[in-house]
Amino acid sequence: MMKRLVSALAGIAMAASAPLLAAPAAAQEEFKIGVVASLTGGFAGPAKDSMDGIQAWIKLRGLKGKKIVLETLDDETNPVGATNAFRRLASDPKVRLIYAIVPSSSVLAIKSLASEFKVPIISAGAADSIGIPADPWLFKVAPAVRDFMIVLASYAKSKGFKRIAMLNGTDAFGQAEIAAMRKLAPEHGLQLVAAETYSAEDTNYNAQMTRIRAANPDIFYSGAFGRSAILSFKQTKQMGIKAHLVMGQSVVVKSFFDGIGGAKVADGLMVPIQLGSFGPEAGGAEMAKLYAELQKGLGRQPAYFNTFGYDVGLITEAGVNKSDGTRKGIRDALESLKDLPAVNGPVTYTPGDHTGQNFRSIAIGRLESGKPVLSK
Repeated sequence: MMKRLVSALAGIAMAASAPLLAAPAAAQEEFKIGVVASLTGGFAGPAKDSMDGIQAWIKLRGLKGKKIVLETLDDETNPVGATNAFRRLASDPKVRLIYAIVPSSSVLAIKSLASEFKVPIISAGAADSIGIPADPWLFKVAPAVRDFMIVLASYAKSKGFKRIAMLNGTDAFGQAEIAAMRKLAPEHGLQLVAAETYSAEDTNYNAQMTRIRAANPDIFYSGAFGRSAILSFKQTKQMGIKAHLVMGQSVVVKSFFDGIGGAKVADGLMVPIQLGSFGPEAGGAEMAKLYAELQKGLGRQPAYFNTFGYDVGLITEAGVNKSDGTRKGIRDALESLKDLPAVNGPVTYTPGDHTGQNFRSIAIGRLESGKPVLSK
């Protein structure tokens, strides 16, 4: 009789505990995120670092009660590849959000399809036209090109430079940088003495460098990225251009340093770059806390695009937590974000402007052994 009673009580206890044991598994609802990323091609270095930052966010924070599942497709740093990958991901009803970890030209190609598929997108890319005019479904993270050029022009003025030369790609991002500087230069006492362009297929920049050298600039800004950044950097040195050299933040990646012969080769190179790259000392207490989280998640000191990826995760977290989890609900929540704390600075969206961060999150850094140090 006693054995049967103990057995019965044990059975009751196990039955009572079963829901508790099952609860954690049941609570892990699958949340599928599609990712269009440049896993190969010229933007592969920044894309890989960005994805590492996203994985650090998933590891440390993620979405409470949800199991995040990423489906990642490679656009090969090509706008056609980006639209094909986006169509495939957006057509899956289980995908509730898409990351576009691709350069500006690919983001703009995706933007043309965003409202057709009605899935919220968080994107890379700095071209102003990604965020303004705003597509209801596409939200960028990094400041606009104009914001970076504002910081560059202000820096040049503070140093007493008068003549600026530029080298930019023929893509949307490169042309946006030149257009912004044409407007900003006279406002900051600068003369744009050369505005040279290159295509992604170019392997020789001698003609452009010859004209830049002849223009005798005080400061030379190169917006090249990927292979083009490596080759143009080498040829700048080979041509003996003595102007104060500044390059875009996309060069602060291992692939660039490996390509030029090591991080020390770039010592002294200046970059307009977001605050998260300078570590906890560049921002306030909240930014320092988030930077420390990212560093813990990576197990090493973060590179710039790691901070970008973590900010993508923080924006995701806020958008999902403030919504009902549907595509439209997430979209509406993202558009209502105002001064969301992030590693690189506050994130704000409005119905007319989906840029995200702005010039407040940018400073000029000097590279030392591959790390940007805040310029005084």
